[in-house]
Amino acid sequence: MERTYNLVNYFDVYKDEVGCWSVNNQCIEEYDITLTDDVTGKDICTYLMNKGYLLTNDMRMLTVIDEGDLIEVYQKKDMIPLFAFVANN
Repeated sequence: MERTYNLVNYFDVYKDEVGCWSVNNQCIEEYDITLTDDVTGKDICTYLMNKGYLLTNDMRMLTVIDEGDLIEVYQKKDMIPLFAFVANN
């Protein structure tokens, strides 16, 4: 099965007083990206790297959390949120 997503760039992120990351500002970089259900975290990071959004697709440095309607990419070291694929409904 395929789904269509918008790519959201979390370009302004900060750590709040409790120590949790919060997205202060974001923008949609791309619309209507089609992904299949069997897409992997490596596939997601390779796509972002090939488009120039990431410098690497090394999964030792990145974490991808796929919740179906929301796929988020984090910097693994501090779990800083970087990007999200948000499903179009």
